[in-house]
Amino acid sequence: MTTDSKTRRGVGIKWKIMAYLFAYGIVVMAVIWLFQIFLLDDLYRMIVLGRLERASDQIAEAVSDGDSAVGVTTELAQKYAICISVYSIGAEPDYMILDGDRQYAQYKGEIIADAHITYGCLLHSVRGDLLSKCYRRALDADDGVDISVFSLSGFAQDDGETPDAVIYTRAIMTDDGGYAVVFLNCEMSPMSSTTEALSLELFWITMIAAFLAMLLAAFIAWRVSAPIADVNREAKALASNKYNGDAVRGGYREINELSETLTYAAHELSKIEGLQKELIANISHDLRTPLALIEGYAEMMRDIPGETTQENLQVVIDETRRLSTLVSDLLELSRLETGKQTITPDKFDLAEAVRDTVKRVEKLYSPEGYVINCRVGKDDKIIVNADKTRILQVLYNLIGNAANYTGEDKTVTVTADTADGIVRVSVTDTGEGIAEEDLPLIWDRYYKVDKTHKRGIGGSGLGLSIVKEILLLHNARFGVSSVVGAGSTFWFELPTLDEE
Repeated sequence: MTTDSKTRRGVGIKWKIMAYLFAYGIVVMAVIWLFQIFLLDDLYRMIVLGRLERASDQIAEAVSDGDSAVGVTTELAQKYAICISVYSIGAEPDYMILDGDRQYAQYKGEIIADAHITYGCLLHSVRGDLLSKCYRRALDADDGVDISVFSLSGFAQDDGETPDAVIYTRAIMTDDGGYAVVFLNCEMSPMSSTTEALSLELFWITMIAAFLAMLLAAFIAWRVSAPIADVNREAKALASNKYNGDAVRGGYREINELSETLTYAAHELSKIEGLQKELIANISHDLRTPLALIEGYAEMMRDIPGETTQENLQVVIDETRRLSTLVSDLLELSRLETGKQTITPDKFDLAEAVRDTVKRVEKLYSPEGYVINCRVGKDDKIIVNADKTRILQVLYNLIGNAANYTGEDKTVTVTADTADGIVRVSVTDTGEGIAEEDLPLIWDRYYKVDKTHKRGIGGSGLGLSIVKEILLLHNARFGVSSVVGAGSTFWFELPTLDEE
């Protein structure tokens, strides 16, 4: 293993999962600290003011509708634990007061609703200038609301650090031009002691949570990484074809699917290894037979006077051609499977091509007693867009394969039927047929369905494999149907074009 591959490994999944989970725990605790400690005062103030605002809205709605504010005031005071006073104030001030260099209007109102639930509330204890100032500030505000925070000690304006109470004032204009004023008061408990207690509590919670997070992260990381490590270890055994999916621990669907995939890959690799051995054996046999004949006849013609005859020379030539055909087919199949062989589609008459091919093949096979029937009419015309040379090669190979396996009548039938813009070319023999379990395998190189297989004239045993690769390049549908004891039919389909 190279240094670069070791460098690319990086951090293991176990440590990454632990780091992610630990980081997540830190973020969660930081958020808790933020809201429970640093933002506690602001959140508490927001809750109190929200409660006062909701109460003032309901009272204002009752006053605006002309309903009695007494009932709703008492109900809201109990519900929100607040003190409430509602005044009716005329449009004109009762008198003016001088505060320094400024004059202020002083109003005296009439209480129309009052509810106190705590002793010593600001509304109950003070009914003078303090409430008047709150009212004036509410009148000056755009929304008619004033919020003032006070210290219960001396009723002085608080410094903002630890407020004790708040007066929420809302001025509501009535139909007669006057105002209804709602005063709401509640205590705001100091948060310093609560914050201190929460800080100590959260410190220990954070320590315990961090420890538990580390344990949980380690456990989850182990549970996730262990089956992956098992799969990785077993996958390395693929090189020696020793993969064992049962050794993978886990139970996760994805891990199990990965293990099943690798098990399937190992099974297929073992099949490929067997096919490679079979391929080498078959090629060796097909090479050895003609080479032995060539060598034997050559030695005979060299050593025996008078054996240099036309017949012996023809045997040498035929076996040489057989070798050449085998090598050519091997190269052809290799180019097709590696994608180096391309096709050049063009429009041509498939019906005419089938008729011409059958005529040429019939001349080649007729001396052996074969009958090649062509079920394509003389006037039929089927235009397709395909590589003509390759399609003719498919026809030759299918007819040659049918001749190899046909029955005692030595009959092969070729048809071309069109329907719904598709032409199906079929080649049928009358041989022993193919078992159903063998049908998916017959397209493999050198696959034999029985022990009586024989090569055709000039055959190499690679014809169906070449057919498959050519048809795949054309994106054509193809297949085979067979009945044991009655023969087989190989077919392929191509889209047709309108005649021009």
